[in-house]
Amino acid sequence: MQQEGLNFHTLLERLKASDLDAFDILYTHTRERLFVYAFSFLRDEAAAQDLVQDLFSDFWERKLFMDVHSGLVNYLVRAVRNRSLVILKKEQNLQKFKKLFDDMEGGRVTIDSQLENQELRREIEAAINKLPPMPARVFRLHYIEKLSYSKIAGILNITPSTISNHMTRALKSLRESLKKI
Repeated sequence: MQQEGLNFHTLLERLKASDLDAFDILYTHTRERLFVYAFSFLRDEAAAQDLVQDLFSDFWERKLFMDVHSGLVNYLVRAVRNRSLVILKKEQNLQKFKKLFDDMEGGRVTIDSQLENQELRREIEAAINKLPPMPARVFRLHYIEKLSYSKIAGILNITPSTISNHMTRALKSLRESLKKI
């Protein structure tokens, strides 16, 4: 990713001096390759673009460059890798959670596991009941009633992005509450 004639060490020093032009140069010279790297993990163009955009936004706004002491490009590559792995892990957990709910709702559990699943269901229900009212309602409408974000948005008279925010909040809280399981 080293660019001909571009000194990333100097660029890092300029960033640490809050030089916005240095940030623009860094963004212009690295975003495409970082996107390709993110895409190689995520296999989702929009998610890869969002990841790179969020990385650069955090990098500038939270002054993450202040923690970089050498290897600016290596730092960005590691950050893309780490963020990609976090996204993949969240997606994997979400798929497991969806499958569990689908199996429980669809009656596809074996008799041997019914007792275990009843206990698990009680724990999940208790965790859902601990959620704030709106995230709990959105979660139930989406996962239990099987409604899309747009239908939920219509029912609750809020935007789909607000639905997404409530779902993110609910899932984060549920992951924390159910971590021990």
